[in-house]
Formats: sequence, structure tokens, C-alpha cells
Amino acid sequence: MGVPPWAIRRFLVDPLFVPLAAALALLAVAVAALGLLAAPVDRRLRVPRAALLVAIYLTAEMVLIVAMFGLWLARPALDGRWEAAHLWLLRRTLAVLVAAARRLVGLRLEVTEPPVGTVDAGSGPVLVLSRHAGPGDSFVLIHLLLNRYHRTPRVVLINRLQLDPAIDILLGRLGACFLRNDGSDDHAAARIGDLANSLTAGEALVIFPEGANFTPSRRRRLIARLRARGQWDRAAIAEDLDAVLPPRPAGVLAALATGRIAATMIVAHAGLDELSAPGEVWQALPFASPLLLRWWWVPAAEIPGPERARRQWLTMHWAVVNAWIGAQRAVSLSDGGGGVAVRGGGIVGDGVGGGGGGGGGNGGDGVVGDGVVRGGGGDGGGGGGGVGVVSGGGVGAAQPAAGDPPSPTDPANPVL
Repeated sequence: MGVPPWAIRRFLVDPLFVPLAAALALLAVAVAALGLLAAPVDRRLRVPRAALLVAIYLTAEMVLIVAMFGLWLARPALDGRWEAAHLWLLRRTLAVLVAAARRLVGLRLEVTEPPVGTVDAGSGPVLVLSRHAGPGDSFVLIHLLLNRYHRTPRVVLINRLQLDPAIDILLGRLGACFLRNDGSDDHAAARIGDLANSLTAGEALVIFPEGANFTPSRRRRLIARLRARGQWDRAAIAEDLDAVLPPRPAGVLAALATGRIAATMIVAHAGLDELSAPGEVWQALPFASPLLLRWWWVPAAEIPGPERARRQWLTMHWAVVNAWIGAQRAVSLSDGGGGVAVRGGGIVGDGVGGGGGGGGGNGGDGVVGDGVVRGGGGDGGGGGGGVGVVSGGGVGAAQPAAGDPPSPTDPANPVL
């Protein structure tokens, strides 16, 4: 999808957006007030919950745009604090939005981390590969990278998000890479490689390898297209992956080829991922299930060197992500609910089976045992913004037995 040129976005779209957003925010507040009158009919108060969240989001967008205009005017006096000021805006905005979502629509985050001691990239640049599905997952991921792991995100995202002025300006000033997702950009991989090559200490390059938000219909269309093109191997992979889209390797390979990446963080999440349509999100309000987020850690030394082996490595890890999601769904169905017990904002060990064998083979080309599903017990420590955290098994790490206490995770001194 094409977007208007920079000049039109800055001098036409942005000035019109602020008064329009203000009017819509006021309308959303009025809708929320009227929605309260329907409480006897809608006991879950979905109308006021959703309307207030929309009002808060629009207000945050207006504040960001005005603040960034002020920073642009003050840029000569900032003296090297330009990026730090924008990072502060992003950090605070995401913290406010996540807190609002928690209070209004019941968003709960439960993060399972690898054991302390198995994660160490120093301050070297990290590559973050995340699945993409459900409402707000990208916001949550960037929120965690900034506010828990204290990493500066450099994000690769779809170009149509430039139609949102706040995202366009803020992430653009922070070095984001906006790409078309239809495969028409012949320079996409090169641009990702250039971004990876520019990474410095404490930064994280964030890529969503699926290239789009997962939905069952999108998966079916992708399989049909691959078959029509005669790409039978990729079609078979896509058929085997029922919870994710097959990863597009070009951008990941370009980032790894720079030699700048100290480690790779592979992120899976479940709980809200099956809400793929607005109607499904509406029916689920407020959310009864938590957003379960699990990540694995792969040091650069464990990533194979040849390009073909790296493609296989990425595909195999995406199969691990798919299996983990399937296991969470199975637990949710068997429990008739969220699948985990929550206490004090953390996780009480769910005792879901371990699993996961070693890959090995040919200089580390395979996937090192990952233990697909966590088996950690004990209470998770509360993280920032209502995040419950436990240490679980990471790639290549020994898996804790069900019922064992998790390794300590200190939100003030996180493992990453």
C-alpha cells in the first residue's frame, strides 16, 4: 500500500489530524458516558471500556504530536538529547497505554524468561524476532523492551502505519524502517541490513518475520498463493504451522549477515492471539485470559553461518513457536480458562510438560533443546506495568522441573 509523500503527511495530514483526534476523543468520552446507561443490558460495560480506551489513545497521539513539534522547534538547543527526548516520550506513552488497557479492558501480561545466567549479550545489539497476532501485541513488545529490558528499539514495520502521524514521526525519528509487505520493495532486505549495521550498544532490532498479523484466512490465502507459484516446500511448511505464518527469511538473513548481532531473542505469545477480527475482540471484552509471552535466547555463537543453514534455523525456531502456542491453547481448553493461576501479578507454575530435544548436527545447524512449554513453579515477581514474570527454560538451557521455584528476576536488574 502506498502512503502520501513526506511533505503531504507533515504539512497537510498532521495539522488536520490533531483537531480531528480531539473531536473524536470528545465523542468517545460522550459514548462512554452513554454506554454506562446501558449497564443493565451490557453488564460487561464493553461500550464504555472500549470508548474510554479509544479516547485515551487519541489523547496520547495528540500529546505526542504537539510534544514532537515542540522538540523540533527546540532541536538546536537540545545538544545531543534529541533521541533521548523521543525515547522518553515513547517509553511514557506505552506505559500509559498499557496501564489504561489493563484497567479498562483487563489486559494482563505474564512473561516467562529464560533462567538468569543463560542470557548475556552484554550491551551488544540484539535481534528480536516476534510473532505477530492479536490486538496490541507490537505495543506490548516495544513496551517491554523499553521499560523492562531497557533496550532502544529500532523497529521494522509496515509502511501503512505511516498514516498514523504519531507513529510516523516518533518511530521515524528513532530510526524505524517502514516497508511494504507485498514483496514489491526490491531494496527491503538491504534497508534492514543497513539498519542492523548501524546498531550500537543497548539497541534492539525488532522484526516481525511473518510480515503481517496472523489470521486463519491470511494463512489459507498464503498457502493457496504458494501452491499457485509452485513453491511446494514453503506451502508444506505453511500447512504444518497452524498458529503462525511461515517466516520470511530475507530481512532476518540481512540482519545476521552484518555480524553486528550479539544474540537473537525469539518471542512467542498466546492468550489473545486468536482474536483476529474486531468482532472477536469486542465479544472478548474485558479479556478473561492473560497475554502469555515467552521468549528464547540464542547467542550469536549458536546461530549457524551458511545462509541455507540459517534459513533452516529460522524455520525450525518458528516451528517451536508454533508448538508452544498450540500447547498454551491446549492448556486453556483443558482448564476451561486462562490455563494458569495468577497470584500477585505473577504466575503460579502451571506444570505443563517440558519436552524439546537437542538439535545439534553440523556445527550447530539444528535447534538446541528448547523445552517448548515452561514448567516453572512458584510465584512470579511483579514486573513494571503489571507484568508478572517467571524464569523459564531458554534455548540451550536446562529446563526447571515442574514445581521448582523460578530463578529470581529483578525488574530493576532484568536478565537482558
